[in-house]
Amino acid sequence: MLFAIINSEKVEASPKISGACPLCKKNVFSKCGEINVWHWAHHKDVSCDSWYEPETEWHKNWKLAFGKYNCEIVISKDGVRHIADILTNDNVVIELQNSPIPKPIVRRRENFYGDGMLWVINGKHFKNNFFISSLDSTKDYWNSKYIHTPEGIVNKTTGEIVYVPKNNFTFIWNWPRKSWTDVQRNLFIDFGDENLFWVTEGMGTNNGKGILISKEIFLNKYGGNTDFSKVFIDKKEKRITNVQH
Repeated sequence: MLFAIINSEKVEASPKISGACPLCKKNVFSKCGEINVWHWAHHKDVSCDSWYEPETEWHKNWKLAFGKYNCEIVISKDGVRHIADILTNDNVVIELQNSPIPKPIVRRRENFYGDGMLWVINGKHFKNNFFISSLDSTKDYWNSKYIHTPEGIVNKTTGEIVYVPKNNFTFIWNWPRKSWTDVQRNLFIDFGDENLFWVTEGMGTNNGKGILISKEIFLNKYGGNTDFSKVFIDKKEKRITNVQH
């Protein structure tokens, strides 16, 4: 976890300090090496939350985009307590998932947090096996009569917009993560570029449908800091998402 409690305040890890776990209240210590993200750990190095996964730079960026008072929030329900990755001001739980996850845990987390939750998963691990294709066909407009603009395809002679692109895509996923096949909440895949791919059909299967949503729009909708939309872009590649037109 990124934050522990010191003097009733949420504090990020820094070298050689200790604090209290916000969930179990037990003592935790800072782990501040040169390779892994600086974080807090229990002394037995086993989290008190069974849904915990190791902290990564990807987790850190998403959490900090919503600020320390909206991330790592303890949620209690029917005597059970878990730490939600992000809880927005509108009470939407955003669960971040970097590593593969068993299907029963997907179901338990969705049941615990209820309808007001969504998933953001790190797709950079399988981006080379995930291919997105536009449902739009622009083959009739690739000639000297037309200009392609962000607003659509324009007839050079008349200035008329003759084609407005739609944000509807299909995907082919080689070796899909089948544990996601029964997901019930909205799920967005982060491939490391400027967009999230919102899977609307077929998650965890070889093919399905989805919509591209810019990270800036997503952050704005859920109350995050839109300046982080640039932090999320992997600068090593011009575009991560494999979009075929």
